[in-house]
Amino acid sequence: MKNPIITIVLILLTVQFSHSQIRIGPKLGVNLANYTGSLVTTDRTLAGLQVGGIVEIQIIDLLSIQPELLYSVKGANFDTGKEVYNYVDVPIMAKIHPIDGLYGELGPQVGVLLSAVGKSNDANVANSTFTQQIKTVDFALAFGAGYRIPDLGLGFGVRYAAGLSNFPKNNNRVKHGAFQLYTTWSFDL
Repeated sequence: MKNPIITIVLILLTVQFSHSQIRIGPKLGVNLANYTGSLVTTDRTLAGLQVGGIVEIQIIDLLSIQPELLYSVKGANFDTGKEVYNYVDVPIMAKIHPIDGLYGELGPQVGVLLSAVGKSNDANVANSTFTQQIKTVDFALAFGAGYRIPDLGLGFGVRYAAGLSNFPKNNNRVKHGAFQLYTTWSFDL
C-alpha cells in the first residue's frame, strides 16, 4: 500500500515542479556579524562579505523555495583585534509572497567552516589560525524580508541568521549571529 502512495506523491510533485517557475542568479551582500550567548560580553559587530548564488522555485503564487550557496564571513571585533570565520553557507528559505514583489522568508541554514583566523590590532603581532578549535559544521535559523522588482529581477533584502549550535569545540556556549543586507539579480529559466 505504501508504494502506490509514494508513487502518486512523486508524480504529483514532478508535475508541480515541471510547471513551476524557476529563477537563478547571483547574490551579493554584507554580514554584520557578532557572537551570541551568555558568555559573550565584549564583542562588537564585524562587517564581512557574503557572495554566491540562488535558485528560486515558485511552488504556487504565494510560496517559493530558495536554496542558496554562499561564501560568508562571520566573526566579531574586540578591543585587541578580531576573529574572522570563513564559511560556505547553504540556507534553504521558504518564501511567502503576500503581494507581487514583496516577500517574507524563513528557513534553516547549514554552514561548513573553511577557516578561522585571529587578527590583532597590533602590527607587531602575527595573525593566528585556530580552525582546529572550531566545529566544522554550524547550524542556524534564518528569517527576513525583501522586495524583488518583478520586471527587472533585481531584489533587495534583510535577513538575520540566528546561530543554533555552539561553534567552539571547547563546549563554550557561543553562537554566531549575523544581520544580513543583500541584493540578488535573478533570471527566469
